[in-house]
Amino acid sequence: MSWIIEPSDDASSAISIQGNTVTCQKEGFYGSPINVLWKDPAENSGLYYWQIEFIQLDEQGSVSVGLTTQDHFKAGYAIKAIEYNGNLADGSALLVGSFGDRIKRGDNIGILLNLTDSDMKVHLFLNERPLGLAFHIQAPFPKPLFPGDYLCHFY
Repeated sequence: MSWIIEPSDDASSAISIQGNTVTCQKEGFYGSPINVLWKDPAENSGLYYWQIEFIQLDEQGSVSVGLTTQDHFKAGYAIKAIEYNGNLADGSALLVGSFGDRIKRGDNIGILLNLTDSDMKVHLFLNERPLGLAFHIQAPFPKPLFPGDYLCHFY
């Protein structure tokens, strides 16, 4: 398993990967998020859990975590994913505002996916504290699903 960087010109110069650690190494304005995907697919029924720790995070930037498919993993805002950044979004619209705190330096985000043939449920955890059921999607939905970070997005 490894991180995959979005296919864009900005990404290769902005992102550094060392093992399980992803670093935004370029400072300044990016204009759009740079996306990374953890190559650990969820495609069969069962429980899946991923945890992402934000060791460092710039106060001016924003970051989201979520799930996407390999086909929907695109550069910048073209990505389609269900995501959490304090709010919940489905890749095109805000679904729930203030679902939890905005992700900040030192936070651990847990994503628990319960995948069945009939539905998928995504529960989120912030620093091991359950935030609750974030997404409940009825079949059909695309698979396999991959966790991802949508980062290096500075205002």
